[in-house]
Amino acid sequence: MPTFLITFVSVLAGGAAAAATLVGVVNAQTGPPGDSPATVGNVSIDETSYGSTQ
Repeated sequence: MPTFLITFVSVLAGGAAAAATLVGVVNAQTGPPGDSPATVGNVSIDETSYGSTQ
């Protein structure tokens, strides 16, 4: 195959992978509150032991 064709196909494949990743990240961050990891009410840090050396 000619070099320019391989380069073009690689750019298309990379662009498709990047677009799919971006769509997945945006959907995960803007989903319903129960499904979104960015909910304020769902704190995953234990405040009692945060910073503790024990």
